[in-house]
Amino acid sequence: MNACTEIASRLRAIEWNDKPVSRKSQARLVQEYLRRSALWTGELRAQGWPFLDIAHRIDPDVRAPVEIVDGALAAFPSYATYYVRRTVEWSLHFAALKDAGKPLPALPDPFSPLLLVYERGDTINLTPTGSIEVAGLSVPRGEMHRYARIEPLSAIDRESLDRLDQ
Repeated sequence: MNACTEIASRLRAIEWNDKPVSRKSQARLVQEYLRRSALWTGELRAQGWPFLDIAHRIDPDVRAPVEIVDGALAAFPSYATYYVRRTVEWSLHFAALKDAGKPLPALPDPFSPLLLVYERGDTINLTPTGSIEVAGLSVPRGEMHRYARIEPLSAIDRESLDRLDQ
């Protein structure tokens, strides 16, 4: 199984929860996404932080197969936001870059923290005030250069995330 189909399979298996259950870990995962997105945006000298199609900036000709993207998105609940749908699509395109063997900067996968947010049952949304909403909490969007300097989330396995929520 290649990276693109593996992510699509994980996404189709999500049990969405309309009531937040993992608040602290979800907020911390969003912060980790913002950190990684800041690193990638800076490395690529791109615009659009924090939500951008990183794969398109690297090689616009490499895209995930339409049927894989459509199949993953079809499994989403009606309340999945624009930002959930776009970041999932972009994560699949990023996985397609890996599958194509494209050279990538030595940076952590930008989308894996958000995929974990979704796998833990939550969605994200950008509020009119610029905060990112997850699990009933608002994570300040802040400034890219500040997120690029925050301490990375050291462990993002299920047990470590569950401990954050205790």
